[in-house]
Amino acid sequence: VERQLDFSEAGKAVTKFLANRNRQIFSMTTENALVTLLREGVSVQESSVDSKRDLEDALRSACNDFIEHTSVRSAGLLLDLIAQCKSSASDSKNQSFMAAENVKNVLLKTKEEIKNEMEETRNQMGIYLESTATQGILLKPVVRKICRSLDECRRHIVDIRDGENGWDSSFRAEALKLSQDIELILKDDSGRKTVVRR
Repeated sequence: VERQLDFSEAGKAVTKFLANRNRQIFSMTTENALVTLLREGVSVQESSVDSKRDLEDALRSACNDFIEHTSVRSAGLLLDLIAQCKSSASDSKNQSFMAAENVKNVLLKTKEEIKNEMEETRNQMGIYLESTATQGILLKPVVRKICRSLDECRRHIVDIRDGENGWDSSFRAEALKLSQDIELILKDDSGRKTVVRR
């Protein structure tokens, strides 16, 4: 239960107090002007608060922020590429961001960054969370989000025909291999034990 003072009627009570010329400020009766002013001008409002729900909402929000932040730190370029593909809908095949060389560079940089970023994230988590099971539970949605982005990237790569936007079978094979390598790194990392540094 949460209690709050309500001063919404205070203005009327003060006006009534000042308008009453026969006020007895220091009398010891129920007609005491100060007691009447407080009784009429201030009230206590009680409301029940669901602390458990508020705590769950705050925890859910913090977890979602963690998932988003860690995903962007680990695979931001890949997530940006997929966002661009979604925003351009069916025309993404011919856009510059889907050029074979650009997609290959995005996947190469993601592969280079993801292992270090995930390791750094695990080390930071190890400072605050001893349980590797809890760390795994928190990282699982991050891994899923990045893997879904890799799946979408592969779908876009497969949809592009040879000769479009610099793509050919060797570029396609190389890009698909890079996406599989990234996924293997993620899955390997999600099964790792964290080294706690204190």
